Amino acid sequence: MKSKEVRVGIAGIGSCSSSLVQLIEYIKTGEESHNTGIMFDSIGGYKPKDVKFVCAFDVSDTKVGLDLSNAIFAEPNSATNHIEVSNLDVNVSPGPLADGLTGFLSTKVTPHNDCEYATIEDVTDVLKKTNTDVLVCYLPTGAKQAVKNYAIAAANANIAFINCTPELVSRDEKINTLFREKRLPLIGDDMRSHMGATTLHTALIELLHSRGIIVDNTYQLNFGGNMDFYNLSDSSRNKSKQISKKNSLYAAGIDASTVAAGPNGYVEYLQDNKVCYLRIEGTSILGSNISMETRLEVEDSPNSAGVIISAVRIAKTALDNQEFGEVVENICPFLFKSPVQGMTESEGLSAITKYVESKEESLNGTHSY
Repeated sequence: MKSKEVRVGIAGIGSCSSSLVQLIEYIKTGEESHNTGIMFDSIGGYKPKDVKFVCAFDVSDTKVGLDLSNAIFAEPNSATNHIEVSNLDVNVSPGPLADGLTGFLSTKVTPHNDCEYATIEDVTDVLKKTNTDVLVCYLPTGAKQAVKNYAIAAANANIAFINCTPELVSRDEKINTLFREKRLPLIGDDMRSHMGATTLHTALIELLHSRGIIVDNTYQLNFGGNMDFYNLSDSSRNKSKQISKKNSLYAAGIDASTVAAGPNGYVEYLQDNKVCYLRIEGTSILGSNISMETRLEVEDSPNSAGVIISAVRIAKTALDNQEFGEVVENICPFLFKSPVQGMTESEGLSAITKYVESKEESLNGTHSY
């Protein structure tokens, strides 16, 4: 029988997790204005208020063992405390360390002793015992093996997996095959921000192309002060992020092989604020030149929550309907930078909107012709 709630687990209790938890609790207060920025009120019959956090994993000694309501505000998280979160009765379990803290992060985060002995099987057991539907992976960029470990644990628990990181999961042949064989939704890779640099960049490129304008040169520079930017300032950790950014630009219809596309710097005082500078140069009518420069400033972590509040409900809906493979992959381009198959901004929006509308029509007993 279909559950009336979306039971969510989170791997990696950083600033993005903090904003996601705050968003859900904020929405549950019932004020209509608290739904500002939410694209879909209902997906497969699930409202944002139907999301319930049931388990959590981390490796930091400042978070493991705490209730999730406290862990989301623990150091070194920098997400703004927009609301007070009551006790959620969700204990943060020790996760397998693997390569999660390799590089600069090891200077900011001390691993909890229990993480040395944590295994994939331990994660799977927690997912099963808590009847989790969807596991959201918010691990740091560069944690290649750690991300895969959580994906395998999710598959072993027969639940949906959402990869918010740029590490290859949905594009990994072995992992993708595992989820297809088990007929489970695999969603990713590399979450887009709700209104971020990549979304703005690809939308502007599509706008120029729609006018027949050729994009000759472009760049995207990003700066921020949270742990994501600190981690990405380590050249040994940011390779997958650079690739993922370029995948989005390729999908937008340009040759991104030589394009510089952030992240480009850690500025501590910015904390959870991100600043993006875009420049696009093109050729228009009669060979005339056109160029534009744009500066975007956003609070980074709430920007991620705006995407995942849709992704978790899509994952649960797909799980209910035993949808996997291409059906789910077709929805990912609007939500992720590096899905299996990329799309332009408008194509991605059309695909996700059609999916959501078809599920609502099915629930309501109506059909579009």
